[in-house]
Amino acid sequence: GYYRDFAAQPLQQLARCLTEGFAYQDDPSPFRNGEHRGEPSAHLPPTAFVNFLQNHDQIGNRALGERLTQLAPAPRLRALTEILLLAPSPPLLFMGQEWGSQRPFLFFCDFAGELGAAVSDGRRKEFAAFPAFADAAVRARIPDPTSPETFAASRLDWSESHHAENQQWLALHRQLLALRARHIAPLLALDGPPSAEAQVSGSLLRACWRWPGAVTLTLVANLSDKPAAFPAMTIDEPVIYHSAAVDAASDRLPPWSVVWWRTGAEH
Repeated sequence: GYYRDFAAQPLQQLARCLTEGFAYQDDPSPFRNGEHRGEPSAHLPPTAFVNFLQNHDQIGNRALGERLTQLAPAPRLRALTEILLLAPSPPLLFMGQEWGSQRPFLFFCDFAGELGAAVSDGRRKEFAAFPAFADAAVRARIPDPTSPETFAASRLDWSESHHAENQQWLALHRQLLALRARHIAPLLALDGPPSAEAQVSGSLLRACWRWPGAVTLTLVANLSDKPAAFPAMTIDEPVIYHSAAVDAASDRLPPWSVVWWRTGAEH
């Protein structure tokens, strides 16, 4: 489906989203048979955009409402969380994301009568073109949007947040949000938007935001399953945050690891 628009060069698209806003800026869309989509956005400040890893649309529009905790390995999701919460653009967290909830969020509505029947039927027909749901018997297992059980299954289970693994996710989010309040939020109040640029080399993503005459915020991330070469950091480097596996004295970044640092002072 529309995911094909983001299948090619995903790291380059992530870099563009972080530093320019939109992935598509009047570029041809494979899903739309080459039709151009989006508008130029690189001139807009980071505060013009809200970044997220998942939201009600991207979860709820899936046939079974799976969250990223069910779809992506934990190291990948952790690294992307470390990027999301310290990047300049305001982050959005979907309900329960902060503790790594695995509760589904299904497509549900309270329509009745002919409209309800049409929505239920249309919901299943929508997935007929997907190989995993080509069989009508498989599509029949897609939860009925008008069923009260579908809504109930989508509600948070707050006791889930007390489990040991979920507590680790919650601690990570609290740590990153505290660092954001201390180091990132003050930058957004500086005069003038930052200039931003990003480079991708293999699995290594580097992004920089430079505020006029004030400060530079830099991200380097290795978003792959293999270590990547990276110049060693000195103990004097003003690192804001790095993934737990990162060795500051090493010249390699571990798989799925992130380093953020800031230079300069606010005025």
